[in-house]
Amino acid sequence: MQVETLGDVLDWTKAAHTNLADCLSHCSTSSRRERVKMLLDYLAQHERELSRTLEMSRQDASPSALNTWCYEYFEKYPIEPHEQCNDAFRDKDTDQVMAAILAWHDKVSGLYRFLLSRAETNSARELLTNLLSLEEHETMRIVRDAGRMEDI
Repeated sequence: MQVETLGDVLDWTKAAHTNLADCLSHCSTSSRRERVKMLLDYLAQHERELSRTLEMSRQDASPSALNTWCYEYFEKYPIEPHEQCNDAFRDKDTDQVMAAILAWHDKVSGLYRFLLSRAETNSARELLTNLLSLEEHETMRIVRDAGRMEDI
């Protein structure tokens, strides 16, 4: 997918979260560890919810913000969107799964931070501030909920 505008970034991020959810679900069905299965199922559901939230954010965003150009980030810092699932999470323990998920979310947050630092219009800054806040809060929620699962 060619990412050139903030609208493309939203589409890409939504698709990436959906692909990650699909991969997590796929790995859950073949995992032999019950705790890992529970975590993967939770994370898959969470990624799907996040994808739906991003779709609503896109619908609510101003057209001028969505049409803002922003292609240079992906040229410098490519992010793998989990387009192909190769059982990446199936054989990991819960700590390894969480480390991989948090690293991926950190890259998405880094994307939003970079774009926010370069945003020139109020509408683009507002959109990116909201997206960054969403990503950071959802990451904190993942950590909190995964910690609760470990306590069970």
